[in-house]
Amino acid sequence: MNMKLYHTLRMLPLLALMQLGAASCDYIHEDIEPCDHYLHFSYTYNMLSADAFVPQMTNQETAKQVELFIYDEAGQFLRSQTISSAELETNRIQLDLEPGTYQLLAWAGLNDTDYTWTKPEAGDNIDDWQVRVNGVTDCVERELLGLFQGRMTLTIPEGGETDTEFPLVKNTNKIRFVLIDANSGTEVSTNDYTVMAVTTNGDLDANNQPISDDTFVWTPYTKSVEQVNDLEGNAVYQAVCMELNTLRLIDGSANQLQIRHDGEELPFLHVSLTDLLLLTQMESHDMTAQEYLDRQDEYVIMLYLDTTGGTAHCLEIIVNDWTIRLDDVNLGR
Repeated sequence: MNMKLYHTLRMLPLLALMQLGAASCDYIHEDIEPCDHYLHFSYTYNMLSADAFVPQMTNQETAKQVELFIYDEAGQFLRSQTISSAELETNRIQLDLEPGTYQLLAWAGLNDTDYTWTKPEAGDNIDDWQVRVNGVTDCVERELLGLFQGRMTLTIPEGGETDTEFPLVKNTNKIRFVLIDANSGTEVSTNDYTVMAVTTNGDLDANNQPISDDTFVWTPYTKSVEQVNDLEGNAVYQAVCMELNTLRLIDGSANQLQIRHDGEELPFLHVSLTDLLLLTQMESHDMTAQEYLDRQDEYVIMLYLDTTGGTAHCLEIIVNDWTIRLDDVNLGR
C-alpha cells in the first residue's frame, strides 16, 4: 500500500473525533451538554466612546445590579433575571434560553429609594413597562444612583455557542454649579442662592422615551462654600458650590434653569437648560443635539457674579470650560 495513503487512512478516525468535539454542542446526545449562550453589557454611548459599564456600576454605593427582563418574540413577558456581584464584575451572563427569538429589556441601577418601576407578570407586554423617579410632589433633592437602559432583540440559534453584546445608555445627569463672587474678600453662604432645574421628564418607557409631561423640579443635593486661593495659598474669593441631577434630558422639551440671589425676588438667570448646555457642543462633534445630551452626563457651570448692593449681576458663565458670553443666551434681565 502507498505509504502516504496508509497514513491518511490512519488519521481519518482522529480527524473525525476532532471535528465532532469542536461542534459537539451542535448534536443532540444524552451525554453531550447543550450549547451555552452568553450576554455581556456595554456602555460606550458616552463622549469617549469607551466601555465604562463595569466601572460605573461597581463604583456605585448601592444598586450594583442589572434587572434583565425577558420577553418572547411577540413581546409577552416570560421571566426576569438579576445580575449582580461577581457575575456583574465578570460581565458574562449565561442565558438559559431555548432556541428562538426573544426581546430583552435591561435596566441597571434600579432601587426602591430613587425609582418606582413595573414588576411585570407572565403575559404582560413589554411596551407596558415604565419607570418613574420618586419625589415628594415631584420635587427631587437627593442624589440619584446611575440609571442605565437597553432594549434589543436576541435570536438563540439551534446550535453553536453565542456571546452577544448588549449596549446600554445612561439616563441620569449631574450638574455642578460654582458661583464665584468677583469681589475679593466677600463672604458668601449657601443660603445666598436658590438653584433649580425644571423639566417635564421624570419617567421613561421601555423605549427610553418620556411617558408623561408632568413637571419635575430638581434642586441641589449638596451645598458647600469653597475658597479660591492665590498662588501663596491665601483666600481671595469665596464660591458657593452646588450639585443637582436630572433624568434624561430631551432636546426641544419644556425645561428651564433658574438661579436667584437671596436679595432679589426674580432669578438673575432664567434660561432653557438644554439650550444652555448645548452651547458647549463642539463643532467637530458629528452627532445630533439629542445624542450629545445623552452622551454627556456631567456638566460644570461656573458663574462669576458681582453682588454689590445686595443684588446679583452675572459677569460671565462658563459651562464645561466653554465661556458663554452674555449675549449668547437670554438672561431674562
